[in-house]
Amino acid sequence: MTPMNPHAAPRTGSSGFVFGLSIGLGLTLALACFGSAFGFSYVQKKTADARKGWNLVPVVIAAMDIEEGTTVTMEMISQRSIPEQFVTSSVVKPDSASYVVNQKVLVPLQAGDPLLWSQFETKKQQVVLFATSDVATGSSLKEADCEERPLQADLLTPSWVRTEDRPRALGKKVLAPFRKGDPILWTHLEPQGK
Repeated sequence: MTPMNPHAAPRTGSSGFVFGLSIGLGLTLALACFGSAFGFSYVQKKTADARKGWNLVPVVIAAMDIEEGTTVTMEMISQRSIPEQFVTSSVVKPDSASYVVNQKVLVPLQAGDPLLWSQFETKKQQVVLFATSDVATGSSLKEADCEERPLQADLLTPSWVRTEDRPRALGKKVLAPFRKGDPILWTHLEPQGK
């Protein structure tokens, strides 16, 4: 018979089981939390991916049927939001609606059709580029930075970048910043020889 150590605590047979159980439950809880966080972020990313391109953007539409050759009035147009993936620089946006009022349409339009710049007579107006967002000094002018808008011919100067000059202007370094809605001017872009 072995002598007992009087200072040793008496052993109960279940202490190892309780320790193992608490470790197992702790690991299970940690894995469940990690899995839930990963699952939640995965679902959020997939939701954002599914919505990409489907954010609504306001555009100008025909509020009624408009016959070819009709001069557009403010009562004939309205505003509606459509998915951003269907909006290009050729679509008339609400901040440019005043440019199409008192212009003749070249094609018939049905109520609800988005208005396009190409649907209007442009004899009195030239189409030039405007900034769609703020463009910082030192950056390169990109396609997404530009949109087309008509401008009365008597206001046009050689410094305005016309739509047909878009390929020459894209990629040029910006020397002076553009604010959203500003006209794109040659004087604010790096000269050709540099």
